[in-house]
Order: sequence, then C-alpha cells, then structure tokens
Amino acid sequence: MRSFALVPLLALAAGVTATLDPADTNTKGKYPSSPSCSPVKTSNAIQAAECSHNTRTSKQTFAVFTTDHQYDKVNGAPYGTCKAYNCEPGTAMTASTDSWTFFWSDAGESEGEGAGCIKNPDDGVCGCENSDGTFVPGGSDCV
Repeated sequence: MRSFALVPLLALAAGVTATLDPADTNTKGKYPSSPSCSPVKTSNAIQAAECSHNTRTSKQTFAVFTTDHQYDKVNGAPYGTCKAYNCEPGTAMTASTDSWTFFWSDAGESEGEGAGCIKNPDDGVCGCENSDGTFVPGGSDCV
C-alpha cells in the first residue's frame, strides 16, 4: 500500500498553503449545484478532515470534498479532492454519497466541521496541520 507520509511534502513543494480555520457548518452527501463562481483552489489526495479544518484561500466561503475510493483503506480516510470557493454556494444542492460540503458560514445542515480530526496517514494518530503542510501529531494549535 502506498504511504502518504510524502503528501505534505508534495503539497509544500507545489506551493500549497492552508490556514487552520475549521468550517462552521457542513452538509454530508450533497454539493452546491450552481455556485456563483468556479473553484479558486483544488487540492487532491487529501483527507476530508483537512478540507474541513483548513481554508485554502483568503476569502473562502465553502469547500466541496469528493471521495476518491482508491484510498479507502488508508488511515485518515476518506481521502479525495477538495475544491475551495470564494463565492456564494447558491441554494440548490445535489445529492451525492461521495460529496461533503464544508461552509465557513451557517449555510450547512449540521453544526461544526463534521469530519473529525486530521489523522497521520501512517498510524492514524490525530493531530493538526500547519499552513506549510507539516503534520503535528497530537497537536491542536497549528497555525
């Protein structure tokens, strides 16, 4: 099985940055049908928890996570694609078992970030991730 210990290093090398700022609400199993803009940032092969805990743009309003099932057996699953938006999501939502939408507002159906802690892909230990992509095992105050 592929090790994901290099994912943060690859993200850093590609210039990907994120800021610890957990979503306020979330809607599991749905995504906005007609957002008023295109995604500003797309991150691949990341945990749903990373998508829900970190903003990827300075004006992010919501993010749509889509599960990539090739990673279902890796610690920290689900893994997939996170698309970050800087606009309003619109009111229409489309059902999809592989989608999860995180909102930095009260637009979601459930309170909180919803996805639980970010986990170390090697051993499943909870932690947090600094904006430079460094995972901090057991951490909760990443910046």
